[in-house]
Amino acid sequence: MKSEELSKKKFYQWLPEERREFLKNEGIELSEVDSGALDRLDKLSENVIGQVRLPLGILPRLIVNQQAYRVPMAVEEPSVVAAANHAAKIFNKNGGVVANSIRNGIYGQIVLEVSDDFDLTNFREEFPQLVELANQKFASLVNHGGGVREIEASKKANLVFIRVLVDPAEAMGANKTNAILEFLGNKLEKQVDIKHTLYAILSNYPTQLTTAKVSLALDSIGGLEIAKKIVLLSEIGQNDIYRAVTNNKGIMNGVDSVLVATGNDYRGVEAATAVLANENGTYTSLSKWNIEGDKLSGTVTIPLAIGVVGGSIKSRKDVQQSFNLLGHVSAKQLAEIIAATGLANNFSALLAISTKGIQAGHMKLQARNLVATLNATEDEKAEVLEKLQQSKQYTQEAAMKFLKEIRKDKK
Repeated sequence: MKSEELSKKKFYQWLPEERREFLKNEGIELSEVDSGALDRLDKLSENVIGQVRLPLGILPRLIVNQQAYRVPMAVEEPSVVAAANHAAKIFNKNGGVVANSIRNGIYGQIVLEVSDDFDLTNFREEFPQLVELANQKFASLVNHGGGVREIEASKKANLVFIRVLVDPAEAMGANKTNAILEFLGNKLEKQVDIKHTLYAILSNYPTQLTTAKVSLALDSIGGLEIAKKIVLLSEIGQNDIYRAVTNNKGIMNGVDSVLVATGNDYRGVEAATAVLANENGTYTSLSKWNIEGDKLSGTVTIPLAIGVVGGSIKSRKDVQQSFNLLGHVSAKQLAEIIAATGLANNFSALLAISTKGIQAGHMKLQARNLVATLNATEDEKAEVLEKLQQSKQYTQEAAMKFLKEIRKDKK
């Protein structure tokens, strides 16, 4: 398309190839992308000009509720997958993870501005009828096992705060919940004492809570003294915000990796997790570790509003690949797998800190990233990687030094 024709259209209306051509003419170097993939991606997002890829790794075997799963993890940091895999092996030897997910539904919120004559008591009497109307309107959700479960309301000054609990069935349910809220908001706005609807939208408040727990024989983790160190680290995480936030980041390493791999909303989960960690007014660790008898017991609770259908899940081949690995799982099962993976990453981090320290193993794996940036052949990169790991020098300077030595020796 000619430049004058493009100028008549807004950027988001351009074809992705036209956006790429425009950026290239501006002197911006873009990575190559398959035209078919670009067209598919353009249907998923806005102003698409390319793609960002993440490696997809797996936990070959993680036992959750006596069933073994292959768990997909999309993350660019090799230590995340390695740590989860190390913990999974220990968990599996101890019977695996026991998990439970409470999927009551997700909350939506409608806020109304009302007149001075508004009567909250009379208003609440209408809720059963509103639930029935919504479920009639959204019968397809009801047919899949979901629907509006309850409506609650409170009043502050001239504002009424309505909370609607929606069971999204096997979907995460954001779009459907927003549609239900708008429907209800429009119905309510027509009443005499209601001036207007301020907003009607999904809340990411933590509701879909999933708990995962393991009990580990002390000899499987290195003995009583190591267990005591893990418990001490856990206690610090309950009371010290600097340890707590880093502990939770380690949990989310595993959680986010599976969320991304399965096409779920990791941003919503992250937001809800922050609220849950601070629910008592003080930010604290999401996991707890204790010695119970002759075993180390660990537990984590994570808000996981996730789905196995809906959104872009079925339209993305990369996401479907992850579900092929998992097998046919329900939203409840997937939430339990995700929580178990988060607990695995948490355990590996605490175990590393309690023994050899976390940096050695982390940097050994990160050495791959250092080597990848070298202007060298694959054989040279392999030799440099070996030398970095042998010397335990994990810097760009060391990588360049070893590369020069290798080339000098081959002259």
